[in-house]
Amino acid sequence: MFRFIHSADWQLGARFSQFGARASQLREARLTTLRRALDLARQQAVDAFLIAGDLFEDNQVDNALVTAVIDLFRERPDVPVYLLPGNHDPASGPDSIWERPAFRNAPSHVRVLTTAQALDLGGGVHLLAAPLHQKLSTLDPSLKLRDLAASLPSGTLKIGLTHGALAIEGKHQPNDFPIALDAASRAGLDYLAIGHWHSWISETDGGRIVMPGTPEPDRFDHERCGQVALVELAGPGVPAKVVALPVATLTWESLSFDFLSADASRSSLEHAFNALRERAATCVVRVTLKGNATPQGRRETLAWLEGALAPFFVSQRIDRTALALSAPELADLQHRHPLLAQVLNDIDRMEVLATGSGSVSLPPLGEGTGVAAVAPPTAPLSLAEAQRLLDHSRTDLASLKTEDFVLLRQVLLQTLQEVAP
Repeated sequence: MFRFIHSADWQLGARFSQFGARASQLREARLTTLRRALDLARQQAVDAFLIAGDLFEDNQVDNALVTAVIDLFRERPDVPVYLLPGNHDPASGPDSIWERPAFRNAPSHVRVLTTAQALDLGGGVHLLAAPLHQKLSTLDPSLKLRDLAASLPSGTLKIGLTHGALAIEGKHQPNDFPIALDAASRAGLDYLAIGHWHSWISETDGGRIVMPGTPEPDRFDHERCGQVALVELAGPGVPAKVVALPVATLTWESLSFDFLSADASRSSLEHAFNALRERAATCVVRVTLKGNATPQGRRETLAWLEGALAPFFVSQRIDRTALALSAPELADLQHRHPLLAQVLNDIDRMEVLATGSGSVSLPPLGEGTGVAAVAPPTAPLSLAEAQRLLDHSRTDLASLKTEDFVLLRQVLLQTLQEVAP
């Protein structure tokens, strides 16, 4: 019996720049998770702790982080650790992270596998490693494992370790180290530990190829992550027993607020916040605002959200609202802020021209401070107006999408808030 933990895609040192000052807390959470996984390995008395690539975000992370990671390993000498360079942290030469002094002076129970090799782990067990040396390649890295396995005696337990994308038609990039879906059986491996994608996949090649996903969630759209794989191999040719062990420190929740049904959206969010409150201290929450919002309605909602999101570990608001003004408000805007009214008018008309959809919020404005004859709210641009806007903006309309106009309206809405009395 050989028991080990298989993990990958830690990406320690990830920037999380979208979270500003809170990014450091997200980075620290990943170290906490690594500590928890190592302690779990000790509790399970495993024979090895495998990291199938991307322990680090890149080869440029600071030395303090590298030292902190080595210290975590050093504190647990009874957990043999095997590290494989991935595409984020490839063994690319003297500037590689694996050449740092901290790794050159790492304790003996920590092995960095920077070359293709077969390690004899004792007891008739071999670990076959195929590390990455660059960020992109069209070559299947598991082919090296086939060559390594061919040199080993029959009747030995063979565990492969590499990094890359499963070569699933339509789901991988050709230059993303495509791994054949029969790579384990092709090489005669009892188990192939891989990493790269951030979601758990364990059904490939009759269950002999496993991708455990990232042990610590790092975005809102990742499912089946936050785990490591506990693997038991009873002997050569015996199917592996694989159990997912949860280790994540944080959970990530994505919610939405639609101004189309503002009261119902607020009630739904309040219910969701109450359900999450017990784990608010370890929860990253994103609320996406959408629909047509008046400046006042948006201000009130943002003020409420600021208080409601305060208890959570990290929160983020994504504003995809469109500016909604009533006819009196439009008239007032034209009277008090003619420049802003003109900008809104131009945005609406440009969207119609560029995308063939949308509507015109304001009647066409004339030169100077006057207002031209009123047109219907969805009046198309005349050829002369279209040419004038194109010449003035110097914009390549073919490159613009609806999302670009949503963003422009958001900027305008923020400006309206700033100038509102």
